[in-house]
This record gives sequence, C-alpha cells and structure tokens, in this order.
Amino acid sequence: MRFSPRLKAIFSLIDGDILADIGTDHAFLPINACRANIVKKAIACDVKAGPLKIAAENIQSYNLQDKIDVRLGFGLEPLQPNEADCIVIAGMGGINIVQILERLKTQPLLFKKSLILQPQRDISAVKQFLTELDFAITAELPITDRNRLYTVIKAEKI
Repeated sequence: MRFSPRLKAIFSLIDGDILADIGTDHAFLPINACRANIVKKAIACDVKAGPLKIAAENIQSYNLQDKIDVRLGFGLEPLQPNEADCIVIAGMGGINIVQILERLKTQPLLFKKSLILQPQRDISAVKQFLTELDFAITAELPITDRNRLYTVIKAEKI
C-alpha cells in the first residue's frame, strides 16, 4: 500500500499501543500501523457509514479484523476513556478538528500519549486550541503533496 507524502509524515509520528484514527476514510493508517507492528491494535472511526464500509473491507482484505475495530460516530465519541494511546485527526479543516477536540475539555482522559493532527486549513486555530488544552507541540512537519503545503502536528499533554 503506497502512501502519499502527507500520509507518510503522519505515519512517521504514530506511537503507542493503540491508535485511534478519527475520520479514517479508507483505514490505510491503521492497517499499515498494525502491519508494521508500530501499534498492537487500532480503532478506525468515521462519521459516515459509506467510508466505514470501505475501511472494513480494506481491513478484512489484510485479515486484520482481530486488530482493528471499526466504529461509526462523530469525532472522539466512539472512544472509551484511556482506550487509545495515539489519536490521529487528519485531512479535515482546522475548525472541524477544534470541534472534535472540544470533547477533551470534559473528557481529558480519552487517550494516553499523543495527538497527531493535520488540518487542511486554519492551522493557527488548531495550535491556539492546543495551547488552551495545555498541550505542547512536540513535532511540526511541513509537507508538500501534489503542489500543496500541509502541516502535520504532533502534540502531547503538558
């Protein structure tokens, strides 16, 4: 499975035992993270049933149903407290990412280790919100993909 430069950058920052990919779409990140033994388990979440069906088919084609859960729901809602070590939210607008991260104000223990974020726009809004949530940006990768500049952010709770 070939990755775009943007997905390669996101993939390079994944750590922990359990990955949650929010807005998974095709589930390429969870599939590859499990296949490479970077994580032991993954959760592929999406708000739409159509992409989640494709994700489930992709997961099944690699025989990873025992390692990757597929869950329908908005943002972080499908996750249980402390269930994931690393959460990826990528390929959507920064304002959408902030709306998803709002849940961390009331449930800060949804994950144990790091956030990997890749906003399509409104990067400053994402960075400001991370500051409000007491997160430190530990990595920031500028990536050019198809003649477009993207920024991949890794953040951890201070």
